[in-house]
Amino acid sequence: MNIAILGIDLGKTVCSLAGLDTAGAVIFRRRIKRFKLLDFLDELSPRIVAMEDAEEPITLVDFALPKVTNHG
Repeated sequence: MNIAILGIDLGKTVCSLAGLDTAGAVIFRRRIKRFKLLDFLDELSPRIVAMEDAEEPITLVDFALPKVTNHG
């Protein structure tokens, strides 16, 4: 599966994911428990990730940033 853009809707306990190909067609949908999200993202190759604009995603980005920068 070649996901070009991964959309993430952050919920309190469950996140909804949607993967789009380069043409913008949805090729992947999944719900995942929030505590497993970073492990899931670790398994994917680099891509654009789009999240809702709210206070909470900033906390997730701050938490994930050290993990992302360690991959070099």
